[in-house]
Amino acid sequence: MPQTFQYVLIPADSSVPVELKIGDMSGGLTNDELVQSAKDYFFVQNGGAAKAHAWKQATPDQRKAVANEWRKHNEKASDTMTDDQIANYIQSSQGSPSCEIMALTVPTKGNMYHAVSMYVSDDHHSNDSKKNERASQLLMDCGHRLPETESRKEAGVYGDIFAGRCYDNEMDENEGWKRLDFTPQDLESNSDWIQIAKQARGGGGSGGSNVASLSGMMKKQMDVTAPTQPDNDNNNEESLGYKWDQTDDGVEMWFRLAADVKARQVQIKFQRSRLTVKVADETLVEGETGGGVIVDECTYTLQDDTNNQRELCIVLTKSEEGRVWAQAVRK
Repeated sequence: MPQTFQYVLIPADSSVPVELKIGDMSGGLTNDELVQSAKDYFFVQNGGAAKAHAWKQATPDQRKAVANEWRKHNEKASDTMTDDQIANYIQSSQGSPSCEIMALTVPTKGNMYHAVSMYVSDDHHSNDSKKNERASQLLMDCGHRLPETESRKEAGVYGDIFAGRCYDNEMDENEGWKRLDFTPQDLESNSDWIQIAKQARGGGGSGGSNVASLSGMMKKQMDVTAPTQPDNDNNNEESLGYKWDQTDDGVEMWFRLAADVKARQVQIKFQRSRLTVKVADETLVEGETGGGVIVDECTYTLQDDTNNQRELCIVLTKSEEGRVWAQAVRK
């Protein structure tokens, strides 16, 4: 059985439900089924297939007429391109599927190298297309400013769009890139991945930037000053009372305690989606975890640290391997 992944089609017409799509992972990055499906969809939707067929059937005189018409709208290139060059250009631009990619999040350590992108028609700003309210909202939820064009009075994303997720980590020698599921539930503004995208180095637009190319967003994320280890964008020890970090299969939390704290004073209650931490009758944490946990596999240790204090380390095993938690314990 081939491995599959899920992605979505978001119609511009808000009355039409979001459609869940199933893709085959066997193509990998070089022959990604999501990208090819989006290109083929827009190629047919925009009349590209019909145009390509008509161009192949055109006579020499008809092609020359098209070239002359093209020159009227492209005066700068008209003096340097022959009829044949213009014909080849038109054939290549109209005769093959293509799409535009908008990076909602780029892969960073803060989001465990999970990137989410939208795939849009090349001419999504044409006068015939309708504003996609759901896609535009998704762009803003991730911290981006809506794109503007001269042809539109209202900024936004226009036309039907596809959205999908991938794991992209060039430092991973075993599996540097692969498709991950992206479902209609991921479009909710309170989704964990969107909350992470809004954080520093979470991979999103970081507060109202224009939606950018993948390379430009990556550079912006790298330029942000890194916090102290362990590396996590929620890792504000002053406000949380602890540090935390996560991997695909688990979450670790570190608490600094007084040097005289004894093991018998530590009380920890693990539940499937809840954690309670008490030390010497003081409640340090009590609340819903960022995701489900496997209770029998959760552990903790108490040991001396290098600052004349004691350190409590808690390990939570995720029940959904690969899911990125926005928080260790929800506020």
